[in-house]
Amino acid sequence: MPSRTDMPATPAPLRVVLVDDEAAASRWLAELLSRYSHVKILGRARRAAQAKKLIARVKPDAVFIDVEMPGRDGLTVLDRLPEEIYGVVVTAFEEYALEAFETAAFDYLLKPVTAARLDRTLARLATIGQRMITPAPQQSPPPHESPTTASRIILPLAGKTSMVPATDILWVESQEHYTQVHAIDRSPRVVRRPLVRWESELPAASFLRVSRSLLVGLERITMVRWQWQGGTEIEFAGSHEILTLGRAATRRLKEHLDAAVAP
Repeated sequence: MPSRTDMPATPAPLRVVLVDDEAAASRWLAELLSRYSHVKILGRARRAAQAKKLIARVKPDAVFIDVEMPGRDGLTVLDRLPEEIYGVVVTAFEEYALEAFETAAFDYLLKPVTAARLDRTLARLATIGQRMITPAPQQSPPPHESPTTASRIILPLAGKTSMVPATDILWVESQEHYTQVHAIDRSPRVVRRPLVRWESELPAASFLRVSRSLLVGLERITMVRWQWQGGTEIEFAGSHEILTLGRAATRRLKEHLDAAVAP
């Protein structure tokens, strides 16, 4: 008989809280989430004040929260979440997307939430939390919900929200509690999203963390000019921007490129 240490580890559940003043919407989301074997709903709240107390008490991994509750306090709750708790906005209104991502929203779901769209959100949360989420049985998603959209990143730009292909992002640079995003055909944009979240959301094979504060897109690199002082300059396809790296970041990039071409 196998010992307890020989038994396979049970995946940690994804512990969530639902916040919505619309009872029907809250029940529908709870029903969708109940189809996932490793998602555990810790509680539901209908008001911001109630939500804050519930979150502080149960300490969930993620909070699914509406924006348009009385007083529009959903964004306030989202903005005050601890960094280790991921906030997912669930709303019927597209116009709050900019504010939501400026307050570090992890994802933005439009009502009525579909199983296909929720599946992608949970898959991303599972990757970040290193959990095994069993997808709910469902039919093939409709054309407008093709899984290829998972390769796109939501980026707030000048009062609106833009869906940016991950391959268009050249580099992301940390600036204290914010990050500056450099992408093709767009001015650098400062967003309130820590670098660690960018690193978890972007395709791991296409981006390299060369330093504590810098994440570089590899697929767009067309030229690397190694400098004798130990630094380097990087050129990217489709952009006139040049990224200059210091010695430590240059060494990390060189090690990665050397390993990629090694026999």
